[in-house]
Amino acid sequence: MTSSQIVADPERVSRKQTVALGLLVVALVTAVIVNVVADELGWWGLLPVAVYAVLVVLELNVVLATGAAVVVGIVLTGAGPLEIGTMMSESLGSFIATIGLIIMLGAGLGRVASDTGAAQTLVRVLLHRVGIDSPLRIQIGIMLASTVLVGALGTLAGANAILAPIVIPVAAAVARSRTSVAAMLHAGGAAGLITGPFTPPVVTISGAAEISYTQYLFSAGLPMAVVTWVTGFLMARFIQRRTAGTEQYSELELSGLDTATAEPTRREKRAAGAFIGTIVALAVVGVILEAGFAYAIIVMIVTSIVTALAGGMRPTDALTSFYNGAAQLLWLFFLFWLFNPLLVMMEESGAYDAMLETLQPTLESLGAWPFLMLALVIGWIGVAGAAVAQVVLIDELLWPLAAPLGVTPVAWSAALLGGSQIDWFGPFPNADMIGQMGLARSSNLRMMLFNGWAIMGANLVLFALLFTVL
Repeated sequence: MTSSQIVADPERVSRKQTVALGLLVVALVTAVIVNVVADELGWWGLLPVAVYAVLVVLELNVVLATGAAVVVGIVLTGAGPLEIGTMMSESLGSFIATIGLIIMLGAGLGRVASDTGAAQTLVRVLLHRVGIDSPLRIQIGIMLASTVLVGALGTLAGANAILAPIVIPVAAAVARSRTSVAAMLHAGGAAGLITGPFTPPVVTISGAAEISYTQYLFSAGLPMAVVTWVTGFLMARFIQRRTAGTEQYSELELSGLDTATAEPTRREKRAAGAFIGTIVALAVVGVILEAGFAYAIIVMIVTSIVTALAGGMRPTDALTSFYNGAAQLLWLFFLFWLFNPLLVMMEESGAYDAMLETLQPTLESLGAWPFLMLALVIGWIGVAGAAVAQVVLIDELLWPLAAPLGVTPVAWSAALLGGSQIDWFGPFPNADMIGQMGLARSSNLRMMLFNGWAIMGANLVLFALLFTVL
């Protein structure tokens, strides 16, 4: 990044904040007028959601954007203090707030797994099992390790932050370029995030569509994971051929090879075995019992306890570790807690009924396949923000229209998955993409965009085919 870019960025942010503030003032004035003049809100009930979407696109902090949209909703509906308090209280037990709690618990588990050495040991074991004696084996090992670790911890950034310092010296030893490693982390991690039984996207989508994990996995999650992983694997090799010799790791990064391949201690092995064994065992139990999304709460707590005990952590140290991990995502819980009242006000405004009455005749003439593709594109391009919020919002908005068309729950889960997750890869640079570049110490955004566009295109073809058979 040049010095001129660094100077320009604050100005760009300031302009966007000014536009966001102006939009909010206009929305509030509009909400007051509509509240006074209109007998029924109808389509106006979508105003808070439109404000949320635009503020997020303007890169306003997503919690602030959600809070601002809630304020617009309150003014629009004329809700009083007691009604607002009731909504906020009931929101704590809502579906999306529960997902926020699960994500926080997952972050706590991730910190325990890291502090006990369980996560790092799992990575080293996978690398040794696959082999580190050739570039091809190392690429497979890095991507598999990312898939497994992200699927177990439920966080792309957090899991790959643990993984990167271990695999970078190994990649450096066989002259893998920085950007090819970034592409491996992005694709491998994404595959884990959409297949892990207790990751936020999986829990949210299966809960929203009201299907079991196995139904979700074989109808949507596994096909997207395979396409993402294979395309990312091929693109990493393509990127390697074009960046070899120009984006190599330094001797300093290569010097960490001994640490990366070090034999884990007995306690770390015990913690790793307890960590992965408990998750697998509880996942099997969950499948047998056909457990719902809330079962993930039990999984996170039990796995944290078992891993901490196996890793020899004292109870107070284990709690501190868990608290520190969970605290990093406290903002996400507040986001989802605020998001539910937004959905409640939109539903009570009559916006759903107005939308259904207006759009249903046209959609019925189109059929299920065009509707599913439309839902995917709306989620992918039209709705920004946290992926979990995207899923819940699209489900609330469009499922009332989908059900009368004969769209099955498993087909709907595929639409929710594609609409909320394809934007990881494009069409524009995003935080997930840039985050993986940072972990891999790469600055080649052009090649990362090529990687993202290839995965994005392959998945669009996949979902177009899936919608014809589901």
